[in-house]
Amino acid sequence: MTVEVLVLAELDAGARARLGNRAEGLLDDATAAVRPVLERIRRDGDDAVLGFLRDVDGVELTAEQLIVGDAVIEAAAASVPADLVQAMAHSVRNLERYHRAQLLDEFAIEVEPGVTVGEWFPPVRAAGCYVPFGTATYPSSALMLTVPARVAGVERIVLASGADPATGEIPAAVLAAAALGGATEIWRVSGTAAVAAFAYGTETLRPVDVIAGPGGPYVAAAKELVRHRVGIDLEAGPSEVFVLALDDFDPDLAAADLISEGEHGATSCGLVVTPDAQRAAATAERLAARLADLPADRRGAVQAQLDEGRSGIVVAPDAASAIAFCEEVAPEHVIVHAGDPDAVARTLRCAGTVCIGAFTPSPAGSYVAGTNHVLPTGGAARHAAGLSVTHFVRRQSFERITRAGLERLRPSIATWSTYEGLPGHLAAIDARLRRVE
Repeated sequence: MTVEVLVLAELDAGARARLGNRAEGLLDDATAAVRPVLERIRRDGDDAVLGFLRDVDGVELTAEQLIVGDAVIEAAAASVPADLVQAMAHSVRNLERYHRAQLLDEFAIEVEPGVTVGEWFPPVRAAGCYVPFGTATYPSSALMLTVPARVAGVERIVLASGADPATGEIPAAVLAAAALGGATEIWRVSGTAAVAAFAYGTETLRPVDVIAGPGGPYVAAAKELVRHRVGIDLEAGPSEVFVLALDDFDPDLAAADLISEGEHGATSCGLVVTPDAQRAAATAERLAARLADLPADRRGAVQAQLDEGRSGIVVAPDAASAIAFCEEVAPEHVIVHAGDPDAVARTLRCAGTVCIGAFTPSPAGSYVAGTNHVLPTGGAARHAAGLSVTHFVRRQSFERITRAGLERLRPSIATWSTYEGLPGHLAAIDARLRRVE
């Protein structure tokens, strides 16, 4: 197996645009597919959810089985290996410390005498947390979703994930992680059906105020279609990594970094971009060797990305060009290998998360470092940030005005209401000022 080294300056516009991007057209196709599913669940409730689980997942459930009982959760937690329980506890400790630091302080300021304004940050009433289930099991995602919701103060934290057709149950590790993270309710519901139930509710499943969680194109499309009804977190789709290897980097580490995110699936992608052609060639050799040692399904996923031109090893003209291309791609993860990685990291404005230095691989943050692994993908890092407690609170403004303060404001309010043709605005002011206290 050989891996081609690409030259950034020699790529045409189409090839350049493909690098670091998910498979083209997936979201459009998914939107067309999920729209009727959402409508059926909105209209038919439990029956449509159960039909989806039967037809798509091959899982036969009754309405009474959609919500997991406490005894099942307790038995699942007791069955998880001790080393995994310890790893979960380690993750929770660091997640709690990181997310508590994100909590916002309310404030109030008197902008002029008698006029006080401010903000406070109440948690939403209910949060829906979606954990993907399919080719792999992701109990780590259960923690990434439930811990910040709990830290934010959400009272009702609902986690949904698919059940294994062989057992009819959500994997034990996911149930255990959900309970440890703070879920108050767990649903045996997957994919589009989970998003629909979160948004619309059914006879059995109560709706939520916000939806959070990663997923493939169908989940991403479903979340986008219900955002008029419920808050959504961000576009968190298939994994992406951009290894920014500027100088004196280890080619074997760069190859390992590409695989660490690319192995998630064929729609994921990974790039190693460097101005060093010699080390790029060495990275290609190490990537080929590492791919040969992967299980066939994981190797096939990365090979598909390479074949489609979405993943690869790329030689940039210089360090500045490599950084500019990173900003252009706006990847989920950026791993910085450089003589001064902190200085390089500070220049990046379009990344979901930045892993700084040779001893900071992306899986550290994905599992236990404390940052959240639910991150913007598909270029959304240009404008969006990773999941945080702020996704589970509302920024609530308030005003408190005294009579004297309102008298001070009245002349400007009169001018505005006259100019915009809204006499009722001024009438609401004068009705108060006419009152005798």
